[in-house]
Amino acid sequence: MFDEAARSDLEQAAGKPGTARAGMARLTTIGCGGGAAFLLEADSPEQLAAILEVAARFSLDRFVLGLGSNLLVADSGWDGLVIKLSGKLKDCHASVPGEVKNRQESKKRQESKNRQEAGGGQIECGGGASLPRAATTAVDAGLSGLEPLAGIPGTIGGAVAMNAGAWGTSIAELIRRVEISLPGEVRTLEREQLNFSYRQAELPEGSVVSRVVLDLNTGDPEEIRAAAAEIRRRRAETQPTGERSCGSVFRNPETGSSAGELLDRAGCKGLKHGAAAVSQTHANFIINEGGCSAADVIRLMDECRRRVHEKFGVILEPEVKFLGNISLKPLT
Repeated sequence: MFDEAARSDLEQAAGKPGTARAGMARLTTIGCGGGAAFLLEADSPEQLAAILEVAARFSLDRFVLGLGSNLLVADSGWDGLVIKLSGKLKDCHASVPGEVKNRQESKKRQESKNRQEAGGGQIECGGGASLPRAATTAVDAGLSGLEPLAGIPGTIGGAVAMNAGAWGTSIAELIRRVEISLPGEVRTLEREQLNFSYRQAELPEGSVVSRVVLDLNTGDPEEIRAAAAEIRRRRAETQPTGERSCGSVFRNPETGSSAGELLDRAGCKGLKHGAAAVSQTHANFIINEGGCSAADVIRLMDECRRRVHEKFGVILEPEVKFLGNISLKPLT
């Protein structure tokens, strides 16, 4: 049973009521799994820090939820606190040099002259802002650099924590600074303090990315918009973007073929268990064909890992995050 005293203090920190026994399936992109003991929304970095302080004081297990795109919740649910980012933590704003802004507002001015001489611009986003929204904000402001990440169905805070990347670009290349919320504290970190590596950033233990500032290049909005549309088109051709999934299931090995290539060559495409199926479009995606369970997904993951290990001697590690009593079968 979730601690009643903790619930009262959490709601006071958030300035609003939470939800007990909150269903999680509707909050994840794959659409399956059980509920959480308590769900609470945080609207600002300071509010998030206050909630984290209460959670730490009561030694509560907690999970910060963005778009639920890289998450699998156990069918039995999870006896912990889920914090959903909302309000100011989902805002996105762009700032560009005055000369660039004026040039964009009037196409009669010399659009092509000295375009890059005006310098770059920035976007500032709450940690809960979606990457597609951040990319759209940048495109509308005539800022380039986020287009390769425009199709990733996650938040910008999650992208920082996982150093998300696509089409040869990682978010680490664009970051100027990040703001993090810790129990009772909000702190700013410069890019050099994050020590990025493949799919990882070294953030202080217990911290949550609450705001991100990215440095981008200026350019023609129509050209940038066209580039972003082309990347979305290519993504739709190579990934099951129109179906319910939890995104890439396994991390790419540090060397050699990608996880998707290994899974494909191991004959995993089209495998099914219950209502879960390995995508025919991309073997590193498991889709919910309608009413699948988390157990269905785990059974497929186990089978895919077994096949890849037997054929190539490679142990694939999950990229999707597990919440609740979930585990994969050991291979060795």
